[in-house]
Amino acid sequence: MSRFAVTHTTTYRYQSTVSSSYGQACLLPRSSPEQSVISAALTVQPQPAHMTTRVDAFGNLVSYIEVREPHQLLEVTATSEVDIVRPQIQFLPAVQESLAEARRKLVELEAVERVEAARFLTASSRVPLDDQVRNYALASIVEDRPVFDFIRNLTERINSDFTFDSSATTVTSTIADLFERGGGVCQDFAHLAVGCLRSAGLPARYVSGYLETFPPAGQPKLIGADVSHAWAAVLIPGAGWVNCDPTNNQFADDRYVTTAWGRDYDDVTPVKGVIYSNGGMTQLSVSVDVHRIVPDQQQPQ
Repeated sequence: MSRFAVTHTTTYRYQSTVSSSYGQACLLPRSSPEQSVISAALTVQPQPAHMTTRVDAFGNLVSYIEVREPHQLLEVTATSEVDIVRPQIQFLPAVQESLAEARRKLVELEAVERVEAARFLTASSRVPLDDQVRNYALASIVEDRPVFDFIRNLTERINSDFTFDSSATTVTSTIADLFERGGGVCQDFAHLAVGCLRSAGLPARYVSGYLETFPPAGQPKLIGADVSHAWAAVLIPGAGWVNCDPTNNQFADDRYVTTAWGRDYDDVTPVKGVIYSNGGMTQLSVSVDVHRIVPDQQQPQ
């Protein structure tokens, strides 16, 4: 088991005074079979006139925020503690069955599970199932190959074929942009993985959260130097949702903290909203700190 304390602060600095702002935040972590939320809280400065948190259609915690007083700085901070326990996927019998068998067993799921799975089988606003995505997926699809090997091969190919380059894409970039530019960030890699998994007939969702990182050897870890992360999860009957990270070419382990999941980035945007002002520039900064507070007992000391 691993326990983490996570602090995520989003700060907006406005050139001119904002009379009011209305926003939505998807920053509070959710519980799942692999993750227990010990505590979670959202704070906003200036003090909101109104703030509520609801559960959306995917089970995520979404907060609505209204700030009605004039301000030139808006700061949204989410703090949480979570416990993570993930199984070693490769040892689950279900992932050693063939891709074709995994797809066939989807129809044997309970009705509620089938309805949930169906939402993650089709194209979405950021994940088209077009020829470009399907053709890329085909290179990994072998019907009698163990489904674990299929997922691993797809993850390895995306990691190898595309360069991690934060200057290549933006938050609004598409999968087509990733192909054209040959590089992108975790959001782009996750979208492509989700599209390929769906193209293979498996339900796949986009997952947002955090990954514990380590400083260079001999250097202390800097507070606030971590970043948000995104990866894909695919439903394998008998094994549940299997999380794979093409950005780092690995399956998710106890270092991954989940905030939310949906069909794509648009369902789980960390912070979005509108402001009322006389114009001017807006400066955005994000600070993330993922701090381990209980050692992972499975890792060598």
